[in-house]
Amino acid sequence: MHTSLALLLELGVILLALSALGALARRVGLSPIPLYLLAGLVLGEGGIAPVPAAGEFVETGASIGVVLLLLTLGLEFSTAEFTHSLRRHLPSALVDLVLGVAPGVVAGLLLGLDAVGVVALAGATWVSSSGIVARLLDDLRRLGNRETPSVLAVLVMEDFAMALYLPVLAVLAAGGAWWEASLGVLVAVGAVGARCSPRTTTATTSTGGWPTPTPNS
Repeated sequence: MHTSLALLLELGVILLALSALGALARRVGLSPIPLYLLAGLVLGEGGIAPVPAAGEFVETGASIGVVLLLLTLGLEFSTAEFTHSLRRHLPSALVDLVLGVAPGVVAGLLLGLDAVGVVALAGATWVSSSGIVARLLDDLRRLGNRETPSVLAVLVMEDFAMALYLPVLAVLAAGGAWWEASLGVLVAVGAVGARCSPRTTTATTSTGGWPTPTPNS
């Protein structure tokens, strides 16, 4: 397979920059994520040093990396423990919903957006990035802390809610009818309900789960 010299050089520049930023972040005791975001602005399209040859490779690698990061995070918890945590922290998720949606709704109304625009902006201000939160927990060595299951439970409930929110938003933004959006919601609810049903949880528990995290000393 032929690999262009430009691709190799740009990947080298990217890896060198990220390594230097990661070392700087560790030196000052911070997560490197903000510095990585700044590096993306500098090296991305329209930045000081764009990397067009490596763009497609980096985009594909980033998608794979997020999936593997979330997989690694999920291996820290058993299905039974996580399902119990989801049910226990439902009130926290409702508070997260209200506090997250309210700024988007207010901003959308002040900007004069239509109903679809307000719904879209409310979702943008509400949902957190699973990948960034997972990376922060790992970087700050908080995966074993007692509050981590609570944080992850709220985060996962946000992701489940997005399974309902995104079909509705997509249909409404495309000018579809409410019954079409409702159909998408029913499919999403069925998938989530099947995954979190007691029978599924019991079956997974009987075959053995992953180790439960212990608090840091």
